[in-house]
Amino acid sequence: MKIMRNRKIQIGVIGDSQIQSQKQYDIAYNIGVEISRVGAILICGGRGGVMEAACKGVFDEGGISVGILPFDNLDPEINKYLTIRIPTNLGWTRNSLVPLASDGVIACGGGVGTLSELAFTALTHKPLICIVEIPGWSDKIGQAGYIDLKEKYEKLFATTSGKEAVTYLVEQILATQ
Repeated sequence: MKIMRNRKIQIGVIGDSQIQSQKQYDIAYNIGVEISRVGAILICGGRGGVMEAACKGVFDEGGISVGILPFDNLDPEINKYLTIRIPTNLGWTRNSLVPLASDGVIACGGGVGTLSELAFTALTHKPLICIVEIPGWSDKIGQAGYIDLKEKYEKLFATTSGKEAVTYLVEQILATQ
C-alpha cells in the first residue's frame, strides 16, 4: 500500500533506548521497513535501541528518518542510520516534539521517557499503536486500552506485529484527514 497525497505521512516511533530482546529488535526493525515501504517518514528521538532498529529498517529500504535529538550533533548516542538530525539541546523536554511532529505514533516497549511521549500522543489526540508482548509501557497501555484513567483512548490499537502496526496506523491517519 503506497500512500499518495500532497505530503508524506510522518510516523513517530518510540520505545526503549536499549533493546531488551531479539524479538523487540526484529519488530522495531520491521516497523522501519514498513514505514519506508508505504512512503512515510519515520520520526524518532534519534538515539539507540528501538529508535536505531527502526531507523536501520528505513535505511535498508532507502527511506527517510528524522531524529529529534535531545542534545547536539556531537551526542555519542546518535544512531548512524538517521537521514536527518535535528539537535535541540532540550534534553528530556524534546520528548514532546516526537509526538507533535508525527501524524501518529507506534510504541515498542519503553520506560518513563516513552511514557511521557505516550502521554503527549494522547494529549494531542493522535492515533497510537502499542506493541504488546514486549515488556514496557507499550505492553501495559496496549493491554489496558487506556492512558488516562478516566476514559478509554479511542485512538489506541494494540498489536504484536510491526507490519500490522504501520498498516493500521496509516489507515487511521488517512481516515482523519
